[in-house]
Amino acid sequence: MYIEILDNQKEIIDLAINKAGTYRKLVKKLNIPKASITRYKNGGALPKDRFEKIIEFLEIDQSSLKIKELNNNWKQILGGKACVKIKKEKGTYSNQLKKAQKSGVKFLVKWHARMKKEHPKEYQLIQHEKFKKMLGYKGITIKGEKVRNKFEKAVADKLTELKIDYEYEPLIRKKGKWFYPDFLINKKVIIECTEWKGEIKAYQLREKIKYYGKEYKVFVVIPKHLYMMYKILDKHLILGLDEIARVAQSG
Repeated sequence: MYIEILDNQKEIIDLAINKAGTYRKLVKKLNIPKASITRYKNGGALPKDRFEKIIEFLEIDQSSLKIKELNNNWKQILGGKACVKIKKEKGTYSNQLKKAQKSGVKFLVKWHARMKKEHPKEYQLIQHEKFKKMLGYKGITIKGEKVRNKFEKAVADKLTELKIDYEYEPLIRKKGKWFYPDFLINKKVIIECTEWKGEIKAYQLREKIKYYGKEYKVFVVIPKHLYMMYKILDKHLILGLDEIARVAQSG
């Protein structure tokens, strides 16, 4: 089974590369060849297992993406259609179109490289806004903020109930990398929250916490029943909303 991410596949792959830091780091983290990642970025369909690796790495809810499932023989079908189309085409239009497309790709590559180098903070904010629009938001807090899901809404509303001011998804730079933690309190307490069922998420959060370093106190809110999946983060865990007051006020 293969997966095609409709409308925003290039942006998804770009986000994965950006999160990892470089192509090489993404290859190492996901064990996917660089040539394959480039092909997916240019629109090639992904094997289902690699699609799942990428969205887990990006912490994306699969239901938020518009995808198309393809049978294993999709390449043969696509190749046959392409062959018929080429035979019907006349003139130089096809070659001119390809040249125009290549020029557009080169322009975008140069733009991304220039922005990363000359305006890194502005670039990260632009990319994050695109990411937010692409994924959508499924909850609105009692303060009227749009958040990613019902669990984040519950955490935000609990903080509001406790009269604790917070920043939602602020931009933070640590050790040369950019992060958007779920909540930041008093510029020194970070709260991440997740309902993801799977130990891989716990290991991803552990690596993120290492980057945050000693400058921040970091806590991870999870539902109580997921404790065994996240026990490696034991000293950082908040089990359910009732414990938030104790740790949020520690800042």
